[in-house]
Amino acid sequence: MRSVVFLLIWAACEAAQADMVGVYSLTDDKQKDAGAVTIQYRDPQHIRYEFRGKKPDEAGAMLLLQDKLYAITPQGEVMDMAMVAGIAGALGATHIKPKAQPVFRLDATGKKESVAGVSGEVYTWSDGAHSGEVVLSKDLRAKQLSQAMERVGDHMQQSMGNSQVSSTFREMRDHPALRDKGIVRSQEASGSSMRLEDITESPLADALFVLPKKVNATALPGLPNGIPDMNDPQIQMLMKEMLKQQGR
Repeated sequence: MRSVVFLLIWAACEAAQADMVGVYSLTDDKQKDAGAVTIQYRDPQHIRYEFRGKKPDEAGAMLLLQDKLYAITPQGEVMDMAMVAGIAGALGATHIKPKAQPVFRLDATGKKESVAGVSGEVYTWSDGAHSGEVVLSKDLRAKQLSQAMERVGDHMQQSMGNSQVSSTFREMRDHPALRDKGIVRSQEASGSSMRLEDITESPLADALFVLPKKVNATALPGLPNGIPDMNDPQIQMLMKEMLKQQGR
């Protein structure tokens, strides 16, 4: 009986999700440093997604709290991403027709690779217009980090429109080979890539999942206070960088 109780306790501990941090390096089409993405993960409702570009001012964060996504500028200004579609409409932005869904292929190479200490299997992929290589891992940590990216990407997609945001993760995730697996390295034939550099499990400060107290100073005419001005260069830079990273 004691053995059964011990096994049940052990299984419950294994199933519990621990705070986790994953750091991914990015390269551009010329295989040059394009910055890094850091994912701080507590659970599916508490995810912090930070990025930095090649320049000090190319930085920002996304905070997912209870199914609401917020963008945070380096100055501490906060934008509720659920309002972005309305803001774009107010500025006269037009919706681009979504393109036909490409035929996606994912093929195992039979090779294995370890990335940041996480073991995975190497696959090649192609959607007709683009192709590359990806390393998939059954490691629970890798899976949770990929799911965190997907959740942030889904909210971005809802805010910006299906035609505005696309991601290797969302294109691949419905493929049978990706079930119960996470992406630890993705390399496009064009040269751009993303690679897991470090993954750690340690308690995260509660403050990481709290919105800054700073109130937005800018608002669009005729819209409620607190909505950032999409004509503000800082806001435009943040949105540009977020879309760039989500498009990888």
